[in-house]
Amino acid sequence: MEELSHFMRNLWVVWLMAIFVGIVAWAYWPSRRRRQSLQEQANIPLRDDEDDVPPARGQSQGDRRPK
Repeated sequence: MEELSHFMRNLWVVWLMAIFVGIVAWAYWPSRRRRQSLQEQANIPLRDDEDDVPPARGQSQGDRRPK
């Protein structure tokens, strides 16, 4: 029983390393579609709310209300 426990501990370490390597590979080797999506998501904190939505025709900057 102790041998099985030792084997399972080693298998757990190998499993976690494989998951870690898979996540790193996924993050650093994105496809073009995913690369564009990740770049857009990375720029979310840098966007200004006022720049995202142009004012409707006939409204000034201060008159904007959510619909």
